Amino acid sequence: MHSTSESFPSTEAKFLPLIIMDERERYEIRSVFETIPCQLKIKTLDIADYVISKDIAIERKRGDDLVASICDNRFFSQIEKLKKYYKKPLIILENPKKMFERKGVYEASIYGAILYAIYKMKIALFPTRNANETAETIWSFAKFVQKSEPFEYEAIKVEQEKISVDCQLFFLEGLFQVSEKKATILLDHFKTPYNVLQAIIQTEITYTKSGNPKGISGSLEELKGFGHKFLKINKELIENRF
Repeated sequence: MHSTSESFPSTEAKFLPLIIMDERERYEIRSVFETIPCQLKIKTLDIADYVISKDIAIERKRGDDLVASICDNRFFSQIEKLKKYYKKPLIILENPKKMFERKGVYEASIYGAILYAIYKMKIALFPTRNANETAETIWSFAKFVQKSEPFEYEAIKVEQEKISVDCQLFFLEGLFQVSEKKATILLDHFKTPYNVLQAIIQTEITYTKSGNPKGISGSLEELKGFGHKFLKINKELIENRF
């Protein structure tokens, strides 16, 4: 693909496809779309970055964005929503080389997430080299689809997601020295993440006469594996100012 505005035909007597862009798509990509002969509408989208038909939504990921979203689990939530609300979802992977710039992330984890999207979720993935190619790809695809299927955008109603036990456990794993196993013990005992935080706040460290920590006193003392070191570091996490 050519990556210049010269690759686009004159708008005179030409079909202009409708492209819905999420308002968070800014900077270079938006500047590129301003040079493209299309009907560009900026909306706040709950799902995807672009919508080009009632069935087709596109999630755009730069290589570095993809890895960041894998690390914080947003990627899996995003593709599940894509699959749930659109019959033909698409991921555009822009500048794939940037996937490998982040230190501490195994390549196997990156490829595993991509394979999950393609094989398990059956979502197509299209690579591009830069923002220009991404914009041209979306424009070409929208023009091709809308010539046979006229498109009038209607916002879809996204169901409010219920907070799952997995989400609660993931939240608790954000505490220091809390594995999935320990998060499960805390949630099982205290029933809610809020109660866990309250238990940490209300439990105190006990000391020997010489001033050395010897244990804890309060709600947390009922559980094994949550001693004074755990309490001290997590009290600081919860109570200290930024």
